[in-house]
Amino acid sequence: MPLFLFLIFLTSSVPANDLTQPDAATPTRFVVMGDMPYTDSEYALLEQPDGAIAKAIKALNPPVLIHLGDFKRGRLSCDDERYKDHYRQIANLNPHRTVYTPGDNDWTDCDRFTFFTRHDELERLTYLRQLFFHQDSYQLTKDIAGLVRQEGYIENARWQMGSVVLATLHIPGTNNGRKEILRSDTRDALNEADYRDQSNAEWLNQLFTVAKSAQAAVIAFHADIFDFDYTKPVCTLENRMECDGYRMIRDLIKSKATQFNKPVLVIHGDSTAYCLHQPYPEIPNLWRLNVPGDYIHTDVNQILVNPKNRDMPFAVTGVLNPKPAPAVCSYSFLGNPFILLF
Repeated sequence: MPLFLFLIFLTSSVPANDLTQPDAATPTRFVVMGDMPYTDSEYALLEQPDGAIAKAIKALNPPVLIHLGDFKRGRLSCDDERYKDHYRQIANLNPHRTVYTPGDNDWTDCDRFTFFTRHDELERLTYLRQLFFHQDSYQLTKDIAGLVRQEGYIENARWQMGSVVLATLHIPGTNNGRKEILRSDTRDALNEADYRDQSNAEWLNQLFTVAKSAQAAVIAFHADIFDFDYTKPVCTLENRMECDGYRMIRDLIKSKATQFNKPVLVIHGDSTAYCLHQPYPEIPNLWRLNVPGDYIHTDVNQILVNPKNRDMPFAVTGVLNPKPAPAVCSYSFLGNPFILLF
């Protein structure tokens, strides 16, 4: 049986007291960011106490800040001290109310030939988990009520705010870690990718199980799963590299959103077409936000969730530029705008 079919049928029990009862009358808001800082100027914007973005987040005082990964540009080194510094910076943006999920620059790409010192990507993943999740000296999520983490896969988190259930998945770029494996043992890296897929599918199933009594769901991760090669098949145990590393989770999100039939927002980074839109006309309750960052749009988003507004349940603005997120995914900075089709 193909791997994605097996994963779709994964189920898991959820404790009855896992989440508080939803309150549909309470507005839900949070802040999300990703793919930054990539430059010295962006680093300064995030530094306390004078960075413009840091001050904006402090003024908003959001219940939760989500960082979608890529806390550094791909060409910068992956040494321990750089990781510690960015962990410190992220933790101080919204103390004890920050959820981080890893991006490809944070571990899978640390073996590139462009680095003076190259790293085994799996070793960097181990260190990243230790710093941000196991040790977590800054206690990133301490004050997020009801937050739970997936047993056996500590990066994945879930919590509820009002009538909205939110979850993070660990989905990095670089075809979900299935290509450009340059220093790790290839079999070990692909085993890690298979286990990540299995864990993400299980966590997604759990999310929609606990969300039955909620009014909306939010799913956050790093990779742009909507940017893919149509010619590549789904990944299986027989084909683990020459495949679309995102098709399984993309199809599962589509299936679950269709069954849920209430507003669902997928949030990601990893590509530069900042936009909020509905990627599938046949699934009108499914929305997709590609956040600012990645050099082009230097900002972070505040998101307001109003499940009662079926036409526009998710209002997204920048914290520096209060304009709403673009409704068209366009790379207009290339000089010849075009619309991305999915």
